[in-house]
Amino acid sequence: MRIAVCDNDRATLEQVVGMIHSMDMICVCDPYSDIPGIMKAVKQGADYDIVVMNIGRDARFDGINAAKQIGELNADTKIIYMTRYTEKYVQEIFLSPANLSGFLVKPVDKEMLKKNLQKVMETRQKPGSQRLEVRYKNETVQILYEDILYLESMGHLVVIHTKKGDYRSYDRLERVKERLPGNFVHCHKSYLVNMDCIHKIDKNRIILLTGKVLPISKSRYGETRDKYFLYTDAMLLALRNGELKKSE
Repeated sequence: MRIAVCDNDRATLEQVVGMIHSMDMICVCDPYSDIPGIMKAVKQGADYDIVVMNIGRDARFDGINAAKQIGELNADTKIIYMTRYTEKYVQEIFLSPANLSGFLVKPVDKEMLKKNLQKVMETRQKPGSQRLEVRYKNETVQILYEDILYLESMGHLVVIHTKKGDYRSYDRLERVKERLPGNFVHCHKSYLVNMDCIHKIDKNRIILLTGKVLPISKSRYGETRDKYFLYTDAMLLALRNGELKKSE
């Protein structure tokens, strides 16, 4: 999941981003302290699943209008509003054509934030959304995320290595990365790896379940290791919770 948080109040921005980072869910969370910043990112291709947006309604910060523009650029992006002034905005937000999915009252409660995020995540877990669409020459292919082993940058091409074969696309790895779910880690400038396919991380390399060995760059080692450990911990926790529910 890719999440953006936009608020011109630094304290709230840092608080909400910190809450999201501390949750047991795999996601990327980008902070924005102004409207121009997030609008520039979205226009340049940042594909957010969720935008947590301070409402505001003045010349300096108009969150309602920004949410409307984001919806026009990406109809799949869900908006979760937050404000201290519920009575002031509660009617107006439902009249705005934004893709509204939630509403938070400041100061933001962590449990309510988590419930709002989980609600969006559950609605997005549909079979049709679990594919990466790539185009090469005159052919368009949809590849299941779960079939992808890793992606490799080769000049002007991105090669998608899957369990069923390889696919190519004229694209940049960074752009393809934005269309992938949170279980992919950017371990090297030329490689993105599906963490479900990792056997182990050994020093400066990743060994896949297939036996394939991929490099980890020195600058990305700490981030790769930490993200992988967080991911495996989250998967184990989900499995444990599932087993507990079955036993109940």
